[in-house]
Amino acid sequence: MLNESNKRIAKNTMFLYMRMIIIMLVSLYTARIVLIYLGIEDFGIYNVVGGVIVLLGFLHTALTNASQRFITFEIGRNDNAQLKKTFSLIMTSHFMISLIILVLAETIGLWFVNTQLNIAEDRMIAVNWVFQFSVFTFIINILRVPYNAMVVAYEEMSFFAIVSIIETGLKLGVVFLLPIIDIDKLSLYGGLMFLVPLLSTFMYKLYCNRKFESSKYIFQWDKKLFMQLTSFSGWSMIGATANIGALQGGNILLNLFSGVVANAAFGIATQVSTAVSTFSYNLLVAFNPQIIKNYSRGENESMNKLIIRASSYSSYLVLLIAIPFLQNTEMILNLWLKDVPEYAVVFCQLMIIYQVIDVIQAPLSTLIFATGKIKVYHIWLSALLILNVPVSWYLLKIGWEPYWVLLTRVGLNFISAVLRTIYVSYLVNFPSWTYFTSVVFKFLIVSVPAFGLSILIKQYFNTGISGFIYAASASIIITGLIIYFIGINKNERAFINNFLVNFIRSNIKGV
Repeated sequence: MLNESNKRIAKNTMFLYMRMIIIMLVSLYTARIVLIYLGIEDFGIYNVVGGVIVLLGFLHTALTNASQRFITFEIGRNDNAQLKKTFSLIMTSHFMISLIILVLAETIGLWFVNTQLNIAEDRMIAVNWVFQFSVFTFIINILRVPYNAMVVAYEEMSFFAIVSIIETGLKLGVVFLLPIIDIDKLSLYGGLMFLVPLLSTFMYKLYCNRKFESSKYIFQWDKKLFMQLTSFSGWSMIGATANIGALQGGNILLNLFSGVVANAAFGIATQVSTAVSTFSYNLLVAFNPQIIKNYSRGENESMNKLIIRASSYSSYLVLLIAIPFLQNTEMILNLWLKDVPEYAVVFCQLMIIYQVIDVIQAPLSTLIFATGKIKVYHIWLSALLILNVPVSWYLLKIGWEPYWVLLTRVGLNFISAVLRTIYVSYLVNFPSWTYFTSVVFKFLIVSVPAFGLSILIKQYFNTGISGFIYAASASIIITGLIIYFIGINKNERAFINNFLVNFIRSNIKGV
């Protein structure tokens, strides 16, 4: 039987997927209603002005990665004194960063919004209110990062999921308040959307202070630890910036060589990619703390098994989506969109393949982060990511089709996956050959027959909506059965059976 840590991972994954489904459904609904109440012009203004702050999203990603790594590492070592110092220092650094962001936003940011954006004069008062609310919303989210990292590191995913659902519910409540309160809708929306993260951050702080003694902030200074945090965040920031640069650089090239139709297709493909990555991310969030803790304790054998299991499970989960989507991309886009832009089908398919490669390799990235030695990793990874821009430019320049921009991105991601596997072997003596046979080779054994059988079965159904539903359902069932009988071993099957039975029984008793 699998141990307690695996039971916790399974339970946490269940909470995270329940969270994801609720958030996704509510978000789709609220986006539509907000557009109705604000109108196209004000909705566009909110996204443009808020987008000035969203550009700093790579900073939030870097700070989150650093906080989770260092806090989880100390929890794994069971060093409460160092954990308290680490948390307090992380909190201090976030206060400093927030102050810098505030100064830049109230000077350069304010100048940019008031002089460079193309917005009607009569909406500038509302625009400035929205900008201020956006700035403080971003700062609140920065200050919440250490508390969020503490919750994830202690694997309190039920609280994490509950707060996320409450936050989503509050955003839904904001939408219903818009037609009731008789003031400028754009300013009102910006203000209410600021109150939502403010409340959730307060909930995080209250929960952490009561649950974890080490999360009570006391000013401390440790120059060596601060430099480690700064270095880790800095290199993470470089990697995140390179990723954004490669993605947006490809989008700009598509505009220059193929026009806005290609940009529309690229935007749709990016949304599909984000949805798939979010689906797989939930499982990895459940696994990541255990990987880092095992590394910090020097339990390499357990860590390696966990990485292999995380890579396998996450790749199988994304496969359940990927196979029916790849086979029915055109139908899905026709049902989702009124007008499907040219290139959208092939762009979406290539983005899905990109995500499959990424998901398989994600636990290896967690292992590299666990070591704290990320400088060399981000140098060669960033170079590979940015290489997408000049290669794509050359291919478009000589007349190749627009889809080669994404095909190049997929190819470079495959190369980085191979190099990453080799690199972790060098870095921590990771068993790369075992990883290849247990994860990559097994994934191929599962995916090839699953894809082939799904194609054969699809031919028996008509091309309408009912045929699509039957074919997609059959594809998911076939893929699931192949994963169950071939992709996982006997112990894992027994664990899944027991977990589902216990979960169902506990919920029946609760009712």
